Amino acid sequence: MTPKYIVVTGSVGAGATTLAAQIADTWEAETLLEGAIEELNPFFGDAQSNPSRWVFQSQAHFLAASANRHDLLGELIAATTAQVVLEDRTPFEHHGAYSKSYLDQGVLSTREFELLQEIATRFERDYLVPDLLIYREMSPAQIVGRVEERSRQGESTDGQRLRAIHEAFEQFVRGWTRSPLLRVPHHVDVLSGEGCEWIREHVRPYLDQA
Repeated sequence: MTPKYIVVTGSVGAGATTLAAQIADTWEAETLLEGAIEELNPFFGDAQSNPSRWVFQSQAHFLAASANRHDLLGELIAATTAQVVLEDRTPFEHHGAYSKSYLDQGVLSTREFELLQEIATRFERDYLVPDLLIYREMSPAQIVGRVEERSRQGESTDGQRLRAIHEAFEQFVRGWTRSPLLRVPHHVDVLSGEGCEWIREHVRPYLDQA
């Protein structure tokens, strides 16, 4: 039986990985998690501290890494016996949310954005579309507070930048038509008993669909 492919996403600091871990525990899912991007992307720290100089390179790396990661996803889905395969981000978001945000902020030029768009569009033709996209909602103030609190090495805590990325994610999700979408409200504490029950109740119908 082909497993259900579920993706959890959200803006920077929204807690997509935490939510993905809760879902994985509930359904004993196979996971393909992003990991420490500050270590995996050699341009990440530079792009955070000097975005006008390095964001293009950082976004290009994310696009290339997503293509390589997609090969791993296909192998995982083909080999697993689990009911669910779970990711904590979708490759569609790198251009659909992040690059769009940087264009709007004036960090990417129109030429740079259009080149990234051309690359992303070519890669996206081959990407598997999730059976369900789960979006972890957070308010802009929550996003800024959570990023400041976690103090990830090299990560910018600039509030204006984080709010712009948050708005780009909201637009990305509003325009998502590739698959069903489930929004997890910001007030749902996914680490509490009630929050876990909310997740089970709202995700289970998608798993039961043929």
